[in-house]
Amino acid sequence: MPRYQVEELCGEEVVAAQPVDVDEPIKAAERVAGAPISPSALQQHWFRVVDEEENTVFEFSLAEPVGPNFSK
Repeated sequence: MPRYQVEELCGEEVVAAQPVDVDEPIKAAERVAGAPISPSALQQHWFRVVDEEENTVFEFSLAEPVGPNFSK
C-alpha cells in the first residue's frame, strides 16, 4: 500500500502534515480532512498529497456542500 505525505494548507502556508497509508491520493486527503474532497484545489484551505515513491503531487480542496434544490 502506498504511503502519501498529506499537507494541509491555508493559502501557501502548511498548517499540518502527516503520512497516510491508503490506496489512492484522494483517500489520503479525505482521511486527513475527515470530509469529502474535491479533485482540485480551488479554495484557500486545501490539501497537497505527495507520493514520494512516484514523485507525484496531487492538490485537493474540501468538496462544496450541496445546497437545496429550488427548481421544484
